[in-house]
Amino acid sequence: MLIGEFAQVTGVSARMLRYYEKHGLIAPSARSTAGYRDYDDGDVERVFHIEGLRGLGLSVAEVKSALEDAEFSFPAVIDELIVHSQHRLREEKRLYDKLRAVKASAATDWQAALEVVNLLHNLRSSSPSRRQDSAMRLAPGVDIRQVARLALSEENPNVAGALAWAVLRTQASIEEGARDLALEEIVRGLDHEHPHVRLRAVRILAQVENPEDFLLQVVDDSSQEVRRTAALVLGERGGEAIFEELITMIVEGDHDTDAAEVLAQSKGWHERGVVRIEKLVRDLSLETAQRVRLVQALAEFRDTDAEDILASLTADDNAVVALTAQAILRAHVQRSGSQDARGQQA
Repeated sequence: MLIGEFAQVTGVSARMLRYYEKHGLIAPSARSTAGYRDYDDGDVERVFHIEGLRGLGLSVAEVKSALEDAEFSFPAVIDELIVHSQHRLREEKRLYDKLRAVKASAATDWQAALEVVNLLHNLRSSSPSRRQDSAMRLAPGVDIRQVARLALSEENPNVAGALAWAVLRTQASIEEGARDLALEEIVRGLDHEHPHVRLRAVRILAQVENPEDFLLQVVDDSSQEVRRTAALVLGERGGEAIFEELITMIVEGDHDTDAAEVLAQSKGWHERGVVRIEKLVRDLSLETAQRVRLVQALAEFRDTDAEDILASLTADDNAVVALTAQAILRAHVQRSGSQDARGQQA
């Protein structure tokens, strides 16, 4: 069966199946003559096994070990999960004790009372400022998977940023297990049915090490905003589809300056970007606004080829295009003069 049917049979999305394959959990039993993945009943059973192990709280790395390592000790993993659960129970006991202490203090211990209120209520408060404050002061032992889910569902950008920071702080910590759990929860967000959730997942994953390990799977996302946000992060690492997406963003004026900057800073795309932009800017069938954006994009490249193109465009029949090219060249000259003056003073 091909991947679409396989996803229906297992109840696991095609994107998550590719994620499992990327991390070595599954591999198609065969390939069709056209090169498509071909799965059989044994693969179905393996996916059910994977999902069952993950349901117990195992990370992807632990599931892989369970499936492939002949010396893997399942009882040892259960023991580790028990230890983790005991730790969580101790944290719950700590909260219980604190609540009792606050009650016994007749609300005179305000510092303790405020900490408890933040812990219990603020993450789900109707006030964005309270949710943000709580996210910035999460207590140790909090369920990082829940924080990740909140980060994906939060609509207020400031609160979403604070929650993302909390998740990334865990990513940077030495708690390997918590790091894996947080990351896996965010990766799941890339497969969410709602584009705005996928977009938040992209924005969070853009800040982790080697984001291409995850974002390459959304270069063909149905949401334009998701695709283009990933394109700005991936740049040259995203391949041909990303190059075309960035060019289109410049023409359409969708984060065109950012798109031009990505092209200009890509070693493999710099020269090609200049050539493509020149071809488009000389296309008189384009609207004036589109040609102007392409002229402005050339300003990001700052090399001899781009300067020569800008110089030629100063005589363009379209006055707006010509004036834009002239203004960019003047700015370059002024900037170079300022840099030379600073160099002489130094």
